[in-house]
Amino acid sequence: MKTLNRTLLSLVAVTSLVAACSTPPTGNDAAVDTYVPPATDAPADTFVPPADTFVPPADTFVPPTDVPTMGGTPCERYCTAITAACTAANAQFADAADCNAWCSGANLPVGMPGAADGNSVECRIYHAGVAAMAGMAAAHCPHAGPTGGGVCGAIDFNAGMAASFVRVDRMGMPAVSTVLVGAARKNAYNDANPNGDMAFAGDFIGSLTGLHMALDDDFAGLNLQTCSMVTLVGGLPECLGQEYAPGRTVASLVVPNDVLRLDLTAAAGFPNGRKLADPVIDVTLAVLFLRVNQAAPGRCGAGNCSPATLAGVPVNPARNDVAMGMFPDTFPYLQPAQSP
Repeated sequence: MKTLNRTLLSLVAVTSLVAACSTPPTGNDAAVDTYVPPATDAPADTFVPPADTFVPPADTFVPPTDVPTMGGTPCERYCTAITAACTAANAQFADAADCNAWCSGANLPVGMPGAADGNSVECRIYHAGVAAMAGMAAAHCPHAGPTGGGVCGAIDFNAGMAASFVRVDRMGMPAVSTVLVGAARKNAYNDANPNGDMAFAGDFIGSLTGLHMALDDDFAGLNLQTCSMVTLVGGLPECLGQEYAPGRTVASLVVPNDVLRLDLTAAAGFPNGRKLADPVIDVTLAVLFLRVNQAAPGRCGAGNCSPATLAGVPVNPARNDVAMGMFPDTFPYLQPAQSP
């Protein structure tokens, strides 16, 4: 009997435990999930990447020794480049010394590095560099040469509007602004426009009268007859009213405006235009000081005075002493400037 009771009690206890476990928890009876995965569930990340043992190869490039250096003055850099690139049939100079002599005497502006046109040293350096490339010498050596080949010999004109410039000096007929306008009125004359030059007629007459007073006796001593600043011709002092050519008075060269004129129907030559070889100062002095009147010419030596009288003496050098006075027949038609 006792054994049976124990068995029944055990069975009740097991049944109660099963019932308790099979009933869903509610409210505060809900179990808290306190599960924590063991630290050893995931293996530690012990991967270590291999050390970077790559070593780039040493830079063993050595530039070729035959590439010309580009140091020194602009002319030296230019001559180094062009004599290296332009050789044989494309040579522009006999050698570097010949090039340097030309460059030093040409007095070219240096220009901006990389300039591909315009009359400068840098433009020539640029084209000498292009000429050094394969197959480019024939086309670019002339551009790098003395004439510029129509590329580096071109003149850089400032195309700005006239109002953007400031006039510093003006020059129409030679000696007018430098001799016939006194120092006190020099700036006013330079600031004025040619169409207002009648306002300076008194200055012209006053200066020329003073010059005649100082120099007439010297001209007479040379057997040259001077014009008069007292005798009137056409209402003007003879020296201004006389005609240096039929229908053309000396005064008309300066007033009503001081400009250099060119009459295409008459022979060219100063004062009708101005050629490079014209002895402009000798002609100017002759028409201002000598009696060159077409109607009543003066006597100069064995013949009549004329605008060419002093050019035949001459008072000034008869010609440029470079290249025996000859001018090139290509633009800019001038010999290189002489070194001091």
